[in-house]
Parts: sequence; C-alpha cells; structure tokens
Amino acid sequence: MKLGGILGYFAACLFLGLTEAQSGCSNVVVRRDIASLSPQEWGRVANVLQRMKQDGWFEYYANIHNREFSNIHGNDNFFPWHRRFLRDFEEVGQRYDRGFAVPYWDELRDSHNPASSVVLSSRFIGGNGFGSCVKDGVQGNWTMGFPNNHCLARSFDRGSQMQPWYGPEYIFSVMQRYNDMHNFREHIEYSLHGSVHLGMGGDMSTFWSTNDFAFWLHHANLDRLWDQWQSWGHGNTMDGRDRNGTALSLGSSLPHYGEPISTAMYVGSGRMCFQYAGGGTNKRILRAMSRVTQPLLSTAGEADAGLHALPEALRRKWFPLLASNVPAGSAPMNGTRSIQSVSRVSGKPLPYPGPLTDMWVAMHGFDRAIVSRIMAESRQFVDELNMAKYLSPY
Repeated sequence: MKLGGILGYFAACLFLGLTEAQSGCSNVVVRRDIASLSPQEWGRVANVLQRMKQDGWFEYYANIHNREFSNIHGNDNFFPWHRRFLRDFEEVGQRYDRGFAVPYWDELRDSHNPASSVVLSSRFIGGNGFGSCVKDGVQGNWTMGFPNNHCLARSFDRGSQMQPWYGPEYIFSVMQRYNDMHNFREHIEYSLHGSVHLGMGGDMSTFWSTNDFAFWLHHANLDRLWDQWQSWGHGNTMDGRDRNGTALSLGSSLPHYGEPISTAMYVGSGRMCFQYAGGGTNKRILRAMSRVTQPLLSTAGEADAGLHALPEALRRKWFPLLASNVPAGSAPMNGTRSIQSVSRVSGKPLPYPGPLTDMWVAMHGFDRAIVSRIMAESRQFVDELNMAKYLSPY
C-alpha cells in the first residue's frame, strides 16, 4: 500500500474511531482460542492476513514496533500500549472482513512442550524454520519487507524443540499475588512474554517481531490474561512509570497514539470493541484455572483440585485467593475426583521454564537484578510445588 493510501485511511479512522469511542461499540468481535477455530473460520483469518500482507501492513506495524520499542517494553506502558496496538491491527483487518478478530494462542496449555502445539502445525501458522525460513502454515514462504527483504524466520531455541514456557500454575499465582500494575506487568513481561519470544526465535526474537503472526496471537493471549486480572477488581488499576521514570496514570498518553491510557483500559467499550471467548463476571469461576488456560474443563478441574490440596502454607504463599476463598479439603470444582488422587497420582511434575537470555535482557534494557529475582522466584515456585507432590495435568 502506498503511503498516501495509509495516511488517508488513518485520517478516516481517526474520525470514525472518535465517533465510535463517543457512541460505544457497534461491532464487538470475539477473540477466540486459535485451536478452537474450524477450517472455515481459520480460512477467513488467513485470507485477511494475506491481503494485509499484500497491502504492506505487516511492514507498517513492524516499523512502529521497532521505532517505539524502548517506550513500550520494560516499563508500565507495556499492557495498555500493546492492547491499543492489537486493536489497531484488528481494525485494519476489519477493512477486509468486518468479522475479523485476532485469535489468541493459549500458550499456557502448551507450555510443557511448546513445539508440539497444533498452533505450530501446517494447519495454522506453521512450524520451525528450515534454514530458519518458515515453509508451511499461513505465512509459509513469505518474504517480509522490514527492516529489509528477508524470509520470515523461526529458529526454536532447542533446535527442533523449545524449552518449557512459564506454565499456567505460575501465571495463576502471579495473577493472585499482585494487585498493582507495576508488579503484575514485571512478572508477566519477564516470564511468559519473554519465554515465548525466545522459544520461537527468528523474527520473534527481534525488534520487528510483529512480522510473525505468532506475535499477534501471543499478545492477544497476554491481553486476555490482563483482562482476566482486571476482572478481579483491577479494572481501573494503572500505576508505575514510563521509560523516563515519569509516573503513569489513566490520563497519561500512549506512545505513538497520543491517546490517554484510559481509552485502552476497558474491553468491550470505547474503541476496544472486542471481547474474549469464555469471559464472565462470576469471580469464583474467574479465579479458577479454567479462566487462565482453557483446555478440557476436566483438566482445569484437576488442576484446581490439585492446588486446593496443597499445604495451607503454600496456598497462602503462592495462591492467596485460593487460601482465602476455598478451605483445604474442599471438593474439586468438577466434582469428579478426590483431591488426593489428583494431586498425587495424575499429571507430571512442573518443569523449570526457560530463562531470559542476556541478549534479550540487554536488547530490552531490563534491569538484570529484577529479571534474576523473578526467574529465581519462578524456580522456587516449581521446587516448592514439586516437593509438595503437586502434579500438573497440563
């Protein structure tokens, strides 16, 4: 797409977007787990991506992400900025198909063995690169135009395999233990966010990671987790600082967009005209594992039961909402198996997640001491749950 066309489109979008923000959403799309899409539904998504590629939008978004990189990582603009960025991409996709919604990849479900995920099959986004170049899936044999012409690259961090990612139990713990944006953001950005990017490698490990549609799936999932956390009483929670150390609030401006952070805070209203499949308002359900990762409900029920069976001291330390709301010895939420059998017989011990590399830490300008503290905490979490004989059904 020529520059004039893109600028003209955004002038129109600015007017329409302001009108929609004032009047509310007229077209709320549902973001679904990519693995749940039928061949026909995925075909519609793939068609939009092909047309966006032809019109130059992947280069456009890679350029923005590259330019704003230090403004949107390692500080507390991370969640609201990426929500706005995702919605921007989604709005452009809706030019080609009004029902277009960015799916999410439930990476927590695949965290123990990411390379085996159906998402990385030829049916969806394709797998590891051959000579680093992706040859199958929706972006198979694509040539990307930013920062220069190159094949879309992936290079798994263990050759044909990937190190484990941060699992649902740890992320569930983070969501319960932190009530402020700053700590919640650090513990997600320095764990799951980085481990997925590094595990995939190739373009996903660069400043222009948006070239890979895995980026959009990944950040839709992170946004989904933020949306769940918001629903636990953190709907207006915005604190922390930007890259310059300036305090952030709902009135602070989003980098690149110049809009108040408040405009990106509320899913399903204003310009954020989307919602996530499986959401709800029942806090007892929302605080169950089935709202953090969504495999078969029986698996989520097994995980809930296993966590409830942990010693009270561990539940209070790592899962304070479970400790305060569900007494030890209560029945699992699906009501089909005893806590003891779930906790000590079925499933596997938790693996250590892959660490953030020195290259990744330096690239983002992270504070190495903070990253090391969070990585050490995650390993302590694994050690303590394994010592308590918790077995993960994932």
